[in-house]
Amino acid sequence: MPDKQYTAEYGLDDLLNELPISLAYEEGTKNAKLLSLYADGMVDTLKLIQKIDDWRNIDNAEGVALDMIGNDRGVYRNGADDAFYRFEIKTKQLQRMTDGTYDSLIKLVCDALDADYDEVNVRPMYESTGEPDAIEITNIPGHYIDDERKEQLLFDRLQESLAAGIRLANVEFVKEVTGSLYMTGFAQTSTHDVAT
Repeated sequence: MPDKQYTAEYGLDDLLNELPISLAYEEGTKNAKLLSLYADGMVDTLKLIQKIDDWRNIDNAEGVALDMIGNDRGVYRNGADDAFYRFEIKTKQLQRMTDGTYDSLIKLVCDALDADYDEVNVRPMYESTGEPDAIEITNIPGHYIDDERKEQLLFDRLQESLAAGIRLANVEFVKEVTGSLYMTGFAQTSTHDVAT
């Protein structure tokens, strides 16, 4: 992870401006030197805290830092690379927040894939097949998924998120394919002379 340049919210000048006018606060004075030690230490501490905060962010964490985040959430790497492991952790967090409602299932799918909420549909199966206690999730944008393992993991998380007794009957991923289609046609005519 590349180091970022952090800017402190305050510095030595800010601290010197807080001194009363009766004290000497120009650079080089003893007050300035003393406050410089304090300010430099606080700026270094702030930079370290910000760096730790960045490393604890799931989107920025890598390697061992990501392992620690996953272990805290009960998700273990099992040989997965950082990108897939990050997806596992995010979907597990989202799955724990679902309550089985259609809106929470849509939120799980869309937040996991960074998709728009209006792209995904959830509906009961009794509308199409008459089957009670079953739902289908359709129009999940497949272009957000670059790995078959992510499809399976998302399916598993959705299944785990349903209320007891409800079955996930159908999950539909929509993928767009671009390409060229060449069509040709052939027509044959024949004439027959019939002699009478």
